[in-house]
Amino acid sequence: MITTSELARLAGVSQSTVSRSLSDHPSISYETKKRIQALAVQYGYIEQKKGRRTFYSGEHRVIGILVEDRPFFDDLFINYTIGKVISTASKKNYYTIRLPISSNENGSMERLRDFLKANLIDGFIIMHRVFDDTIHAFLNEMGIPHVYLLHCSRDSLDAVDMIDTDNYAGGYLGTKHLIDHGHRNILTLTCPWREFEDRTNGYLQALTDAGIKPEARFILKCECSFESAFNATVDSLKLFDRASAIYVQSDIMATGVISALRRHGLSIPDDISVVGSDGYDLGAITDPPFDSVAHPLPELASLALDALIEKIGARHPQSPKQIKLRPYVIERSSVKTL
Repeated sequence: MITTSELARLAGVSQSTVSRSLSDHPSISYETKKRIQALAVQYGYIEQKKGRRTFYSGEHRVIGILVEDRPFFDDLFINYTIGKVISTASKKNYYTIRLPISSNENGSMERLRDFLKANLIDGFIIMHRVFDDTIHAFLNEMGIPHVYLLHCSRDSLDAVDMIDTDNYAGGYLGTKHLIDHGHRNILTLTCPWREFEDRTNGYLQALTDAGIKPEARFILKCECSFESAFNATVDSLKLFDRASAIYVQSDIMATGVISALRRHGLSIPDDISVVGSDGYDLGAITDPPFDSVAHPLPELASLALDALIEKIGARHPQSPKQIKLRPYVIERSSVKTL
């Protein structure tokens, strides 16, 4: 990092003139201030003052977040994660702009092209549940750095920079958590999204490793919403006569399961133990608060931003990197030991 004394030597002025120029002091002429500020941008000077840092850089220091345009409550986990990305980017001295864009939507790619013409964005974090090869190819063609965070299709793993949770391990941990508390008849509630396939496979492996034969009828399916999970639970109430626990593969679905069970006179965890998956604050404010397999979201957000910033600053193309972090179980009060 260049210093004010080095800037002074480059500009042929005193160090105090540099300091006053960077603080836009009125005693310094307009021409001198602009010349010194241009040198600060050229050499990447960083001013540290009262715990705050001001960057003089040729970069815009703006990151775009590409997401699918879905109603807020249809994907609470993604919206919660976006909040973590925004706050983490701010700490790294980057601004963020959220752009709901998918090539499947009419006019979406035109909006993206028009936005890039403004030359504001240094790079993108993409949070699409399904790999969008049109957007990926377009950004590659334009030379725009981009990194995938969560839920990118595993079929494209080798082609992209991706930061994600190990969802297979998550399914295994959620199920094993119930097995470790003595449960053997364990349902799971899943949905059609790709990461849920990994969680279901982890659920099946945990049962197999414990010597429990998986039953196809114990794998319930619904859409990833409160209402769909509520209805799926009501439709399967007879299974809860035999099962003592359920591993629900998202927290928003877990709230629907708990509500349906309680509506029909079942107590959590005395009658049925419940484990969710996501680990954000939603599980802490239900009645009762429920155990959940948590994604390490602060670490995921920080790693995604670090990877993107590295790509932005790279002078040569880099091979794609994939990072998967291991989830962990948050214990609250929804699992009974048998």
